[in-house]
Amino acid sequence: MKYLLACGLILSSLVAARQDKVALTTDPIYLDYAASARINNDSLKEFVRVSRLDGNSSGFNFHAKKLKEIENKSAKVIAEKIGCNADQILFTNSATMSNNIAVLGVAYKYPGCHLITSKIEHKSVLNIFKYLENSSIQSFNSEIGTRQDVAEIAKIIKNSGNKNILFHSDISQAFGKYPTDFSVFDMATFSGYKIGSPKGIAALYVKDRKKITPIFFGSGDEFFPGSKPTALIAAFAKAVEVYKLDEKIIKENFETLKTEVEKIKDVFINSEKPSHVFSVSIKGVLLKDLIDRVQKFSFSSGCSCLGQGESNVKEAIDPNGKLPSTTLRISFSDNVSKKNLIDFAKNLKIEVEKLRKEKSVSDSCEKSEEKQKDLLKSLSNLDLKNLQNS
Repeated sequence: MKYLLACGLILSSLVAARQDKVALTTDPIYLDYAASARINNDSLKEFVRVSRLDGNSSGFNFHAKKLKEIENKSAKVIAEKIGCNADQILFTNSATMSNNIAVLGVAYKYPGCHLITSKIEHKSVLNIFKYLENSSIQSFNSEIGTRQDVAEIAKIIKNSGNKNILFHSDISQAFGKYPTDFSVFDMATFSGYKIGSPKGIAALYVKDRKKITPIFFGSGDEFFPGSKPTALIAAFAKAVEVYKLDEKIIKENFETLKTEVEKIKDVFINSEKPSHVFSVSIKGVLLKDLIDRVQKFSFSSGCSCLGQGESNVKEAIDPNGKLPSTTLRISFSDNVSKKNLIDFAKNLKIEVEKLRKEKSVSDSCEKSEEKQKDLLKSLSNLDLKNLQNS
Protein backbone atom coordinates (compact mmCIF):
# COMPACT_ATOMS: atom_id res chain seq x y z
CA MET A 1 0.00 0.00 0.00
CA LYS A 2 2.85 2.37 0.91
CA TYR A 3 4.50 1.59 -2.41
CA LEU A 4 1.28 2.25 -4.33
CA LEU A 5 0.67 5.45 -2.35
CA ALA A 6 4.21 6.65 -3.10
CA CYS A 7 3.77 5.88 -6.80
CA GLY A 8 0.45 7.73 -6.76
CA LEU A 9 2.06 10.78 -5.16
CA ILE A 10 4.93 10.75 -7.67
CA LEU A 11 2.48 10.41 -10.57
CA SER A 12 0.35 13.28 -9.24
CA SER A 13 3.45 15.44 -8.91
CA LEU A 14 4.49 14.66 -12.47
CA VAL A 15 1.02 15.49 -13.79
CA ALA A 16 0.96 18.77 -11.85
CA ALA A 17 4.45 19.65 -13.10
CA ARG A 18 3.39 18.87 -16.67
CA GLN A 19 0.29 21.05 -16.34
CA ASP A 20 2.39 23.92 -14.99
CA LYS A 21 4.80 23.50 -17.85
CA VAL A 22 1.97 23.61 -20.42
CA ALA A 23 0.49 26.69 -18.77
CA LEU A 24 3.83 28.47 -18.84
CA THR A 25 4.70 27.61 -22.43
CA THR A 26 1.28 28.25 -24.04
CA ASP A 27 1.22 31.55 -25.93
CA PRO A 28 -1.47 34.10 -24.98
CA ILE A 29 -4.45 34.45 -27.33
CA TYR A 30 -3.56 37.13 -29.88
CA LEU A 31 -5.81 40.21 -29.77
CA ASP A 32 -3.56 42.80 -31.42
CA TYR A 33 -4.40 42.46 -35.12
CA ALA A 34 -4.32 46.24 -35.64
CA ALA A 35 -0.58 46.10 -34.95
CA SER A 36 -0.02 43.23 -37.35
CA ALA A 37 -2.22 40.50 -38.79
CA ARG A 38 -1.13 36.88 -38.65
CA ILE A 39 0.88 35.95 -41.71
CA ASN A 40 -1.07 34.30 -44.50
CA ASN A 41 0.23 30.86 -45.57
CA ASP A 42 -0.03 31.64 -49.30
CA SER A 43 1.83 34.92 -48.78
CA LEU A 44 4.52 33.16 -46.75
CA LYS A 45 4.98 30.47 -49.41
CA GLU A 46 5.36 33.14 -52.10
CA PHE A 47 7.94 34.95 -49.95
CA VAL A 48 9.96 31.76 -49.48
CA ARG A 49 9.75 30.89 -53.20
CA VAL A 50 10.98 34.27 -54.41
CA SER A 51 13.60 34.51 -51.64
CA ARG A 52 15.33 31.48 -53.14
CA LEU A 53 15.80 33.19 -56.52
CA ASP A 54 19.22 34.61 -57.34
CA GLY A 55 19.89 38.17 -58.40
CA ASN A 56 19.11 41.80 -57.64
CA SER A 57 16.38 43.60 -59.53
CA SER A 58 18.51 46.75 -59.75
CA GLY A 59 20.84 45.02 -62.23
CA PHE A 60 20.51 44.28 -65.97
CA ASN A 61 21.36 40.58 -66.29
CA PHE A 62 19.00 37.64 -66.72
CA HIS A 63 18.37 37.12 -62.99
CA ALA A 64 17.84 40.85 -62.38
CA LYS A 65 15.27 41.05 -65.18
CA LYS A 66 13.43 38.02 -63.79
CA LEU A 67 13.11 39.67 -60.39
CA LYS A 68 12.08 42.96 -61.99
CA GLU A 69 9.30 41.12 -63.82
CA ILE A 70 8.06 39.76 -60.49
CA GLU A 71 7.98 43.27 -59.02
CA ASN A 72 6.12 44.65 -62.03
CA LYS A 73 3.60 41.80 -61.94
CA SER A 74 3.08 42.37 -58.20
CA ALA A 75 2.47 46.07 -58.77
CA LYS A 76 -0.14 45.21 -61.41
CA VAL A 77 -1.93 42.81 -59.03
CA ILE A 78 -2.21 45.51 -56.37
CA ALA A 79 -3.10 48.21 -58.91
CA GLU A 80 -5.95 46.11 -60.30
CA LYS A 81 -7.23 45.55 -56.78
CA ILE A 82 -7.44 49.27 -55.98
CA GLY A 83 -8.26 50.52 -59.47
CA CYS A 84 -5.15 52.40 -60.55
CA ASN A 85 -2.11 52.00 -62.82
CA ALA A 86 0.91 49.94 -61.76
CA ASP A 87 3.25 52.94 -62.10
CA GLN A 88 1.19 54.73 -59.43
CA ILE A 89 2.31 52.21 -56.79
CA LEU A 90 5.53 52.98 -54.89
CA PHE A 91 6.80 50.16 -52.67
CA THR A 92 8.33 51.12 -49.31
CA ASN A 93 9.35 49.25 -46.14
CA SER A 94 6.58 50.59 -43.89
CA ALA A 95 3.52 52.81 -43.66
CA THR A 96 5.66 55.26 -41.70
CA MET A 97 8.08 55.52 -44.63
CA SER A 98 5.18 56.02 -47.06
CA ASN A 99 3.79 58.83 -44.90
CA ASN A 100 7.18 60.54 -44.87
CA ILE A 101 7.58 60.30 -48.65
CA ALA A 102 4.06 61.70 -49.18
CA VAL A 103 4.04 64.63 -46.77
CA LEU A 104 7.69 65.67 -47.08
CA GLY A 105 7.55 65.09 -50.84
CA VAL A 106 4.78 67.71 -51.13
CA ALA A 107 6.38 70.11 -48.64
CA TYR A 108 9.71 70.12 -50.51
CA LYS A 109 8.02 70.32 -53.92
CA TYR A 110 6.03 73.40 -52.94
CA PRO A 111 8.03 75.47 -50.40
CA GLY A 112 5.76 77.63 -48.27
CA CYS A 113 2.65 75.58 -49.05
CA HIS A 114 -0.06 75.33 -46.40
CA LEU A 115 -0.36 71.87 -44.83
CA ILE A 116 -3.23 70.68 -42.62
CA THR A 117 -3.81 67.49 -40.67
CA SER A 118 -6.03 66.18 -37.84
CA LYS A 119 -5.19 65.65 -34.18
CA ILE A 120 -5.82 61.90 -34.32
CA GLU A 121 -3.21 61.11 -36.97
CA HIS A 122 -0.56 58.41 -36.67
CA LYS A 123 2.57 59.63 -34.87
CA SER A 124 4.62 59.28 -38.07
CA VAL A 125 2.43 61.97 -39.66
CA LEU A 126 2.25 64.28 -36.63
CA ASN A 127 6.03 64.14 -36.13
CA ILE A 128 6.55 65.20 -39.76
CA PHE A 129 4.34 68.22 -39.14
CA LYS A 130 6.30 69.02 -35.99
CA TYR A 131 9.47 68.87 -38.06
CA LEU A 132 7.97 71.17 -40.70
CA GLU A 133 6.72 73.51 -37.95
CA ASN A 134 3.51 74.30 -39.41
CA SER A 135 -2.69 67.34 -46.12
CA SER A 136 -2.97 64.11 -44.35
CA ILE A 137 -6.08 62.40 -42.95
CA GLN A 138 -6.43 58.84 -41.62
CA SER A 139 -9.35 56.98 -43.14
CA PHE A 140 -9.41 54.65 -40.14
CA ASN A 141 -7.87 55.42 -36.76
CA SER A 142 -5.75 52.58 -35.40
CA GLU A 143 -6.34 53.31 -31.71
CA ILE A 144 -10.10 53.71 -31.38
CA GLY A 145 -11.39 52.50 -34.75
CA THR A 146 -12.90 55.80 -35.92
CA ARG A 147 -13.59 55.89 -39.66
CA GLN A 148 -13.17 59.29 -41.28
CA ASP A 149 -15.50 60.27 -44.10
CA VAL A 150 -12.68 60.68 -46.62
CA ALA A 151 -15.13 60.76 -49.54
CA GLU A 152 -16.84 63.81 -48.03
CA ILE A 153 -13.46 65.48 -47.45
CA ALA A 154 -12.53 64.81 -51.08
CA LYS A 155 -15.87 66.27 -52.19
CA ILE A 156 -15.22 69.47 -50.23
CA ILE A 157 -11.77 69.76 -51.81
CA LYS A 158 -13.19 69.22 -55.31
CA ASN A 159 -16.02 71.73 -54.80
CA SER A 160 -13.52 74.35 -53.66
CA GLY A 161 -12.32 74.61 -57.25
CA ASN A 162 -8.70 74.79 -56.12
CA LYS A 163 -6.73 72.30 -58.24
CA ASN A 164 -3.58 72.86 -56.16
CA ILE A 165 -4.96 71.02 -53.10
CA LEU A 166 -3.52 67.51 -52.66
CA PHE A 167 -5.30 64.97 -50.50
CA HIS A 168 -3.24 62.25 -48.77
CA SER A 169 -4.71 59.58 -46.48
CA ASP A 170 -3.15 56.87 -44.34
CA ILE A 171 -5.49 53.95 -45.02
CA SER A 172 -3.31 51.23 -43.47
CA GLN A 173 -6.02 49.97 -41.12
CA ALA A 174 -8.84 50.14 -43.69
CA PHE A 175 -7.00 48.68 -46.68
CA GLY A 176 -8.38 45.28 -47.67
CA LYS A 177 -10.90 45.35 -44.81
CA TYR A 178 -13.39 48.03 -45.75
CA PRO A 179 -14.45 49.44 -49.16
CA THR A 180 -12.08 52.23 -50.17
CA ASP A 181 -12.31 54.41 -53.27
CA PHE A 182 -8.73 55.30 -54.19
CA SER A 183 -9.90 57.73 -56.88
CA VAL A 184 -10.65 60.37 -54.20
CA PHE A 185 -7.00 60.46 -53.09
CA ASP A 186 -3.94 62.11 -54.58
CA MET A 187 -1.84 59.88 -52.36
CA ALA A 188 -2.63 57.00 -50.00
CA THR A 189 -0.52 54.94 -47.61
CA PHE A 190 -1.17 51.23 -47.03
CA SER A 191 0.82 48.22 -45.85
CA GLY A 192 1.04 44.47 -46.36
CA TYR A 193 1.49 43.17 -42.84
CA LYS A 194 -1.96 44.46 -41.80
CA ILE A 195 -3.50 41.92 -44.18
CA GLY A 196 -1.17 38.94 -43.76
CA SER A 197 2.08 39.55 -45.63
CA PRO A 198 5.46 39.36 -43.85
CA LYS A 199 6.50 42.54 -42.03
CA GLY A 200 8.69 45.06 -43.81
CA ILE A 201 6.62 45.92 -46.88
CA ALA A 202 4.16 48.74 -47.58
CA ALA A 203 3.20 51.03 -50.43
CA LEU A 204 2.29 54.57 -51.35
CA TYR A 205 -0.30 55.25 -54.03
CA VAL A 206 0.60 58.43 -55.93
CA LYS A 207 -1.82 59.68 -58.58
CA ASP A 208 0.78 61.99 -60.15
CA ARG A 209 4.47 61.51 -59.31
CA LYS A 210 5.28 64.95 -60.72
CA LYS A 211 3.54 66.55 -57.75
CA ILE A 212 6.00 65.24 -55.15
CA THR A 213 9.76 65.50 -54.95
CA PRO A 214 12.14 62.70 -53.84
CA ILE A 215 13.38 62.86 -50.25
CA PHE A 216 15.92 60.01 -50.57
CA PHE A 217 18.81 59.77 -52.97
CA GLY A 218 20.74 56.86 -54.47
CA SER A 219 20.61 54.52 -57.43
CA GLY A 220 17.42 52.94 -58.76
CA ASP A 221 13.92 54.20 -57.99
CA GLU A 222 13.93 57.97 -57.57
CA PHE A 223 11.50 57.88 -54.64
CA PHE A 224 12.77 54.81 -52.78
CA PRO A 225 16.27 54.07 -54.05
CA GLY A 226 18.32 50.95 -53.34
CA SER A 227 17.84 47.23 -53.80
CA LYS A 228 14.18 46.23 -53.78
CA PRO A 229 12.88 43.49 -51.42
CA THR A 230 11.43 41.48 -54.32
CA ALA A 231 10.30 38.57 -52.15
CA LEU A 232 8.39 40.89 -49.82
CA ILE A 233 6.80 42.69 -52.76
CA ALA A 234 5.63 39.37 -54.22
CA ALA A 235 4.31 38.27 -50.82
CA PHE A 236 2.45 41.60 -50.49
CA ALA A 237 0.74 41.03 -53.85
CA LYS A 238 -0.22 37.50 -52.85
CA ALA A 239 -1.72 38.76 -49.57
CA VAL A 240 -3.77 41.31 -51.54
CA GLU A 241 -5.02 38.52 -53.80
CA VAL A 242 -6.19 36.17 -51.05
CA TYR A 243 -7.13 38.45 -48.12
CA LYS A 244 -10.80 38.88 -47.32
CA LEU A 245 -12.42 40.07 -44.10
CA ASP A 246 -15.91 38.95 -43.13
CA GLU A 247 -17.46 42.21 -41.88
CA LYS A 248 -20.49 40.36 -40.51
CA ILE A 249 -18.30 38.31 -38.15
CA ILE A 250 -16.32 41.41 -37.19
CA LYS A 251 -19.53 43.23 -36.26
CA GLU A 252 -20.75 40.25 -34.22
CA ASN A 253 -17.38 39.99 -32.44
CA PHE A 254 -17.42 43.72 -31.67
CA GLU A 255 -20.94 43.63 -30.23
CA THR A 256 -20.14 40.51 -28.17
CA LEU A 257 -17.05 42.15 -26.68
CA LYS A 258 -18.91 45.41 -26.02
CA THR A 259 -21.71 43.58 -24.18
CA GLU A 260 -19.26 41.69 -21.96
CA VAL A 261 -16.94 44.64 -21.23
CA GLU A 262 -19.88 46.85 -20.24
CA LYS A 263 -20.46 44.45 -17.33
CA ILE A 264 -17.38 46.00 -15.70
CA LYS A 265 -18.15 49.06 -13.58
CA ASP A 266 -16.72 52.46 -14.57
CA VAL A 267 -15.65 51.64 -18.12
CA PHE A 268 -15.89 53.98 -21.11
CA ILE A 269 -16.18 52.57 -24.65
CA ASN A 270 -14.22 54.82 -27.04
CA SER A 271 -15.05 53.01 -30.29
CA GLU A 272 -18.19 54.44 -31.88
CA LYS A 273 -18.99 51.94 -34.64
CA PRO A 274 -18.34 48.18 -34.94
CA SER A 275 -14.96 47.37 -36.47
CA HIS A 276 -11.95 45.15 -35.83
CA VAL A 277 -10.66 47.70 -33.29
CA PHE A 278 -12.24 48.01 -29.84
CA SER A 279 -11.02 50.70 -27.43
CA VAL A 280 -12.04 50.98 -23.77
CA SER A 281 -10.90 53.23 -20.91
CA ILE A 282 -11.06 51.77 -17.39
CA LYS A 283 -11.19 53.71 -14.14
CA GLY A 284 -9.20 52.91 -10.99
CA VAL A 285 -6.46 50.67 -12.44
CA LEU A 286 -3.07 51.02 -14.10
CA LEU A 287 -2.37 49.77 -17.61
CA LYS A 288 0.87 48.05 -16.59
CA ASP A 289 -0.95 46.09 -13.87
CA LEU A 290 -3.62 44.93 -16.31
CA ILE A 291 -1.07 43.77 -18.88
CA ASP A 292 0.80 41.90 -16.12
CA ARG A 293 -2.36 40.28 -14.74
CA VAL A 294 -4.31 39.43 -17.91
CA GLN A 295 -1.55 37.16 -19.19
CA LYS A 296 -3.71 34.74 -21.20
CA PHE A 297 -4.38 37.43 -23.79
CA SER A 298 -2.11 39.64 -25.87
CA PHE A 299 -3.54 43.16 -26.38
CA SER A 300 -2.17 46.69 -26.41
CA SER A 301 -2.76 50.20 -25.14
CA GLY A 302 -3.06 51.75 -28.58
CA CYS A 303 -0.99 52.33 -31.67
CA SER A 304 2.06 50.02 -31.85
CA CYS A 305 4.22 53.01 -32.83
CA LEU A 306 3.08 55.12 -29.87
CA GLY A 307 6.20 54.59 -27.81
CA GLN A 308 6.25 55.77 -24.20
CA GLY A 309 4.39 59.03 -24.74
CA GLU A 310 0.77 59.93 -24.04
CA SER A 311 -1.65 59.07 -26.82
CA ASN A 312 -2.40 62.05 -29.06
CA VAL A 313 -5.71 60.37 -29.94
CA LYS A 314 -6.83 60.32 -26.30
CA GLU A 315 -5.83 63.98 -25.95
CA ALA A 316 -7.90 64.82 -29.02
CA ILE A 317 -11.08 63.01 -27.95
CA ASP A 318 -10.69 63.93 -24.28
CA PRO A 319 -9.08 67.43 -24.08
CA ASN A 320 -10.36 68.04 -20.53
CA GLY A 321 -8.96 64.78 -19.17
CA LYS A 322 -12.31 63.36 -18.04
CA LEU A 323 -11.62 59.83 -19.29
CA PRO A 324 -9.44 57.45 -17.27
CA SER A 325 -5.81 57.38 -18.41
CA THR A 326 -5.83 53.57 -18.67
CA THR A 327 -7.00 52.70 -22.18
CA LEU A 328 -6.90 49.27 -23.82
CA ARG A 329 -7.03 48.42 -27.50
CA ILE A 330 -8.37 45.00 -28.39
CA SER A 331 -8.18 44.25 -32.12
CA PHE A 332 -9.21 41.01 -33.77
CA SER A 333 -9.82 39.24 -37.08
CA ASP A 334 -12.77 37.20 -38.27
CA ASN A 335 -10.83 34.10 -37.16
CA VAL A 336 -11.00 35.09 -33.49
CA SER A 337 -13.85 33.23 -31.80
CA LYS A 338 -16.58 34.83 -29.71
CA LYS A 339 -15.60 32.49 -26.89
CA ASN A 340 -12.09 33.96 -26.82
CA LEU A 341 -13.49 37.48 -26.59
CA ILE A 342 -15.97 36.50 -23.86
CA ASP A 343 -13.17 34.79 -21.91
CA PHE A 344 -11.01 37.90 -22.29
CA ALA A 345 -13.77 40.18 -20.97
CA LYS A 346 -14.46 37.88 -18.01
CA ASN A 347 -10.75 37.64 -17.21
CA LEU A 348 -10.44 41.41 -17.50
CA LYS A 349 -13.40 41.95 -15.14
CA ILE A 350 -11.89 39.65 -12.51
CA GLU A 351 -8.50 41.36 -12.60
CA VAL A 352 -9.95 44.88 -12.64
CA GLU A 353 -12.03 44.13 -9.55
CA LYS A 354 -9.00 42.56 -7.80
CA LEU A 355 -6.80 45.56 -8.59
CA ARG A 356 -9.44 48.02 -7.41
CA LYS A 357 -9.85 46.08 -4.17
CA GLU A 358 -6.08 45.96 -3.63
CA LYS A 359 -5.87 49.69 -4.30
CA SER A 360 -8.68 50.30 -1.83
CA VAL A 361 -6.86 48.27 0.85
CA SER A 362 -3.62 50.03 0.01
CA ASP A 363 -5.27 53.45 0.30
CA SER A 364 -6.77 52.43 3.67
CA CYS A 365 -3.36 51.32 4.91
CA GLU A 366 -1.80 54.59 3.77
CA LYS A 367 -4.50 56.55 5.55
CA SER A 368 -4.02 54.41 8.64
CA GLU A 369 -0.27 55.08 8.59
CA GLU A 370 -0.92 58.80 8.22
CA LYS A 371 -3.27 58.70 11.25
CA GLN A 372 -0.62 56.87 13.28
CA LYS A 373 1.97 59.49 12.34
CA ASP A 374 -0.41 62.28 13.30
CA LEU A 375 -1.14 60.55 16.63
CA LEU A 376 2.56 60.12 17.42
CA LYS A 377 3.17 63.75 16.53
CA SER A 378 0.32 64.85 18.82
CA LEU A 379 1.67 62.70 21.70
CA SER A 380 5.14 64.10 21.15
CA ASN A 381 3.82 67.65 21.31
CA LEU A 382 1.81 66.76 24.42
CA ASP A 383 4.88 65.36 26.15
CA LEU A 384 6.83 68.51 25.38
CA LYS A 385 4.05 70.68 26.83
CA ASN A 386 3.90 68.53 29.99
CA LEU A 387 7.65 68.82 30.45
CA GLN A 388 7.50 72.58 30.03
CA ASN A 389 4.64 72.86 32.57
CA SER A 390 6.48 70.75 35.08
